[in-house]
Amino acid sequence: MKLLRIKKDNFEEALRSLQNEFKIYIPKKEDDNVVFSELGNFKDMDYKFERTSHPIKEFVLPQNETLFYFLKDGSREKESFDTSKRILLGVRPCDAKTLKLLDFNFLDSSYIDPYYEKRRKNTFVISIACNEFGENCFCDSLGDSPYKLNGADAIIYSISNEELNLLIDNEVIFSFFKKYSEKIEEVNSEEEVSEKGKIAERATKPLPVKELKEKLPSLIGSTDLWKNISATCIECGVCTYLCPACYCFDINDITFGKGGKRLRSYDSCMFKEYTLEASGHNPRPTGAERWRQRLLHKFLYYPDLYNELGCSGCGRCIDKCPSKIDIREVINYAFNYK
Repeated sequence: MKLLRIKKDNFEEALRSLQNEFKIYIPKKEDDNVVFSELGNFKDMDYKFERTSHPIKEFVLPQNETLFYFLKDGSREKESFDTSKRILLGVRPCDAKTLKLLDFNFLDSSYIDPYYEKRRKNTFVISIACNEFGENCFCDSLGDSPYKLNGADAIIYSISNEELNLLIDNEVIFSFFKKYSEKIEEVNSEEEVSEKGKIAERATKPLPVKELKEKLPSLIGSTDLWKNISATCIECGVCTYLCPACYCFDINDITFGKGGKRLRSYDSCMFKEYTLEASGHNPRPTGAERWRQRLLHKFLYYPDLYNELGCSGCGRCIDKCPSKIDIREVINYAFNYK
């Protein structure tokens, strides 16, 4: 890893040089949402970089994606892959973790998803350490940190109005920034970075996610637990669509005239149709079973398979749930259930 001290003017010069090869996206306020927008005017960069309303997974796993076009006679066009190069700048550490969590599924050595792979290969992340906590974020309650790399290629630590420290863990990104830096230092880990400026810190009570993992298998048959958890859920799916770690999708052939296209779109384990079989049988007929699946996937299956939680603590599901269901309360309730 390389730690660079760099003046903000020089940082922007480096970004201009990067724009010759990459599209650079930054968080930008649009009405009531914060979205990633392509960087044009550098006056738009205030270095606050609010957390976006949607996670960065849309850059590697779009909500709707045409896999290929076909003719009804059986022939089809060659797949069209997105190979554009992009840098996502100002990503929060909880969102930087998105790619790490999705890679486990889509870049598994046995079954590599070629569409995801092409986008992922050309997507770089420069995150920024949080200097305050959002209303509902809780990465620290999961044992994570609002100032960790979390799989990002680099992370910004704001030192002053004029300078920043940039920790880089990617040679491609380093090659663009090294000539603009005031000082370069070799470090073995992010823990060695002592000067991180103002960073978000607080005393917090850890959520019992490790203990819950051990308990969850014994709770699978606890019908009343899952009924109580799902009682107010309207099964809209917003929690899964906005979750950095959720990746369920559906594939449909859409025909028009003599041809059609194969479309991949987001799906959700919270939808009744998700597990509805052609026979009419549904192994998860109610919200209770669907909520059980959601909790098991995030806090049992993910840790078992990848040694990571299927949750980054971003808090979007809490922010946007129309029924005001709080995943932190669900974790505690399930853990304390007898």
